[in-house]
Amino acid sequence: MQDWSPDQLKGHLESGDRIFLKLWKKGCGACKLSIPAIERIEADNSHDLIFGQICADEYPEILEIADTEVLPVFFVFAKKEMKGRFEGFKGLERLKSMIEDSFK
Repeated sequence: MQDWSPDQLKGHLESGDRIFLKLWKKGCGACKLSIPAIERIEADNSHDLIFGQICADEYPEILEIADTEVLPVFFVFAKKEMKGRFEGFKGLERLKSMIEDSFK
């Protein structure tokens, strides 16, 4: 998973890339707990997603843009549109379901 700036995310969105995005903060326990699950999803990557994350400590404006205070928050984008969004970390299977539902 790559660390991105909001500008890098914007570039991927404008290109119409398939994106899995995580917004997180340093010191967030749930954010840390999500790492192994995301690594497993990234290793499988059956939807040809590009994986990126933005740290809200470095880019606090991202929370306002995303309209959330809950972290982590996960998004799936494809063809310049948000296809899925999930707040909080509730395990590997829930993340997989969000991704699968995004491409139905």
